[in-house]
Amino acid sequence: MYSIRRRLTLVLAVGFALLIAATGIVLAAEIKARLTDEFDAALLAKARALAALTEQEGGQIEFDYAPEHMPEFEREEAPEYFQFWLEDGQVLLRSTRLQADLPIGAGTAAAPAPADIVLPDGRAGRALTLRYVPLPPEEEEDPEDVVDPSSVMPDLDGLGLVLVVARGRASLDELIGRVRLAIFGVGGIAMLLAILLVWRALASGFAPIHAIASQVEQLDADSLGTRVTLPHTPRELNAVVVQLNALLHRLDDSFERERRFTGNVAHELRTPLAELRSLAAVGAQWPEDKASVVEFFEDVRQITGRMETTITDLLLLARCQAGIEQAQLGRVDVAEAVDETWRGLAQTATAAGLSFRRDIPAGLEVETDGGKLAIILANVLGNAVSYARPKTTIRATADVAGDRVVLGFSNAADPLRPEEIDRLTEPFWRRDASRSSEEHAGLGLALVQALTTVLGWDVRFDQDAEGRFHVHLSGPSSASGARRDPAGTVAT
Repeated sequence: MYSIRRRLTLVLAVGFALLIAATGIVLAAEIKARLTDEFDAALLAKARALAALTEQEGGQIEFDYAPEHMPEFEREEAPEYFQFWLEDGQVLLRSTRLQADLPIGAGTAAAPAPADIVLPDGRAGRALTLRYVPLPPEEEEDPEDVVDPSSVMPDLDGLGLVLVVARGRASLDELIGRVRLAIFGVGGIAMLLAILLVWRALASGFAPIHAIASQVEQLDADSLGTRVTLPHTPRELNAVVVQLNALLHRLDDSFERERRFTGNVAHELRTPLAELRSLAAVGAQWPEDKASVVEFFEDVRQITGRMETTITDLLLLARCQAGIEQAQLGRVDVAEAVDETWRGLAQTATAAGLSFRRDIPAGLEVETDGGKLAIILANVLGNAVSYARPKTTIRATADVAGDRVVLGFSNAADPLRPEEIDRLTEPFWRRDASRSSEEHAGLGLALVQALTTVLGWDVRFDQDAEGRFHVHLSGPSSASGARRDPAGTVAT
């Protein structure tokens, strides 16, 4: 597993190194060129000074050279050299310390040609070639006013001269070496400082990420209530922290629901089993009492019926949540489906002083699974009958908006807090267990939510300011919102 921080450090370090190295190379080359130009300028000045000492008079070349004025050509250690030739190649004069000919370059008076050479004594040197025509004494004005022989030689009977001046370049090379050492030394230090700066900057920048990772590593199933916190959350990580904490909140809620679900399932099954055990013990003591035995078996039938209903609802809920429950589509008259469901609840509602009002137009049809819609209606209306305030009205309405049908069911109820409304679809949750009858296991609204998802419908619960509790069911009025499989069912 690679490290982003190490990779960024490496990439930035290599980038800075290349940039600093390229800058150093360019700077060293530029300084070398400038120093060489200055060295050549000094060599040219010396060549012109020597050229100024020559003059022609009466077809003769005169050289007014005083060794004491130019001791660099006379010293024994690291001397400089000069040599004169006539234009025809005849050696005219050379410096005292020069024992061999210097190489002639292609320079002219207008364009002297400096070049690197090996001096006669084996030293690395630099030479400059200057071609010119010495002037008569009366025409001599300035050392730089030498004449290019290419323009006058044909009329001067070969009196053009070639001058080569050479000197060792050790001082130049030493200076260039020191400059290079300074440049690359400073560049190396700058590169090390840049790498250190990058490392520190990345360490500081990644510190919040490491803090998040450290906190996440300590999370497990028993500490999902913990939240990721940073003293100062960077803007770039704020969304990560918020979403991570939201995920932990959802996971914590989910685990808590699972724990409650397990406990509730155990409770719902343990209670009827305990009742059955008690009935069996009582029946075993008085087997000859036929009336008691008949009553015993009736109680057993009711208890096992409740258990069967609970288990059947749990299995249906599990199939819906696993995505394997399918819907068999067909045309369903909404008003008839609501009326049929209410007929099964009318006696219980009348006993509680409840009335029912249906504001659903006759003939309103939807294409859905009639059996699953009947289960949804039975649970919604059954919940209303169980929890509506006595002597109030339960209402059922329907609205058509485009290609969707919205069914509404409402009843007067005790006030619910927002967090209680959010838990209405949690399996086995009851707000007040003391008001719950044995016929209700707390799975009704959980099944409503699961089945509406299978049908491609939506369900929403709320309570208005007047205390009326509302259930809103909305779904497609045709099969446009469903996906059919080859058998004509809806895969969910």
